[in-house]
Amino acid sequence: MTRRRVVVQAPDERGLRQVTIDGAPAGSAWSRGDLRRQLRRAGLPGDMDLEDRAAVSWRGADSTSWPDRAGRRRATIALLATGLLVSALLLADIGIVDALGALTFSGRLTGVLFVLAGAAQAVASASVFDFWGKRTLRYSGAVVVAGVLIAVATEGLLLAVWFQEREWTPYLPVFLVLSIWSLWAAWTIWRARAWKGIPYPKSLTAAAAATVLLASANFAYSAVYQPQAALVHVKVEATFGTPRPDPELSLTYLPVKFHVRNEGTVPGYIANSIYWVWGRESVFDARKTELDRNEWRTDTEGGADTELHVRPTAARILDTGPVIPEGAWIAAGTDFTAERVVQIPTGARYDLVMTNMSVIFMRGDRGKIDPKFVNPIYSWRQKSERFFDCPASSCYDYVLHHARIRHNNNLINVTRRPRYISSARWFDKTTSGITFLISPLNSEGRLSADAEGSDRYGVDQYVSGLMSIPYASLSAPEGP
Repeated sequence: MTRRRVVVQAPDERGLRQVTIDGAPAGSAWSRGDLRRQLRRAGLPGDMDLEDRAAVSWRGADSTSWPDRAGRRRATIALLATGLLVSALLLADIGIVDALGALTFSGRLTGVLFVLAGAAQAVASASVFDFWGKRTLRYSGAVVVAGVLIAVATEGLLLAVWFQEREWTPYLPVFLVLSIWSLWAAWTIWRARAWKGIPYPKSLTAAAAATVLLASANFAYSAVYQPQAALVHVKVEATFGTPRPDPELSLTYLPVKFHVRNEGTVPGYIANSIYWVWGRESVFDARKTELDRNEWRTDTEGGADTELHVRPTAARILDTGPVIPEGAWIAAGTDFTAERVVQIPTGARYDLVMTNMSVIFMRGDRGKIDPKFVNPIYSWRQKSERFFDCPASSCYDYVLHHARIRHNNNLINVTRRPRYISSARWFDKTTSGITFLISPLNSEGRLSADAEGSDRYGVDQYVSGLMSIPYASLSAPEGP
């Protein structure tokens, strides 16, 4: 039987020794035990005498020279692979929300880039075992370098966005740990010369940098530029119809139409809406010949017109209520119309009947409102879970709609505390109105006084013009 010749080369810089059998490569070994495993795979006896110079030739170092530090190497593999995998999961968790649900194309592109970057890091995590192992794959080092560069850049981006508000979020510990880890990982691959053997290392670095820059640019475009540049124009108007007297009762039916149209390019939510129909009472003085300065000053401060012969004394609400369901979605170019019929008694002391309406609109390209916003919360049914505190003597009744509001770019959601939008329609004996607030919750789970600027989420209130008709026209005979 022909004896096979085994040659074990000197350890390389990592402590790995190449093995050949009869001149053909047979793998590499970290230790004597690893060498025996290689020999068994090649069909040689696992218990062969390694000191038999006729069978085994040791080159550059004897059989006792195994400089591999297995513990350190395995710890490096574990830390690198775990860090890359955690970073991959984080990027996928952030990106998948925008990739599937962002309203704008740039927002979805940002999400896709984050998901792809996470996928690249997952592949890099698996490649760590080969590169810090026996390097059987040609480009495992290149994949690891790309994964670490992505981690350095994305963690830097996350911290930069977080630093704008510097708020505690459950993601913050992950950001901080991964940021420290990414710096260590970059130093580790630098020491290991992981880019050696890559055909075009500069191109790889440029590709990784371009991916991060593209994601950053799309983030800036979708979160900053596009919401500022896109046009928002919500038209609201209230108009009277033709009044009709009741044939039997002493009252008149007055139709009122309320119209809301999104004439801009941005869809959005209706956070709240309300209409009012007033009957105005006035005193008439036919003898006056000039305007009174004090009356003019008072009217100016109150935002009212000054009339020569008429002095308004009261305005009583005849009808009020919501126009559009809270949380309704109004797409660009679409409209909503509602009609009401107000019953006004004959012989009332009104001189004018007036109407207008107000709508709170939130841009859809800035954020999303959770579906539970449509569920009303009635102040008179609240017990311990109150959202607002006020003195019992001055606390209005209200209907509250409350839900979490999420920014349309998920990168912002994970770097800031949750925000909530609350919109209330309140009522008192002589007046009513609507209001809104965007705020985090305080330590007691109630709305914080630290209100968010409404422009950040594109929330605004639109009011129609005030329409008036003479009360006398309600009882006037109909035209032909």
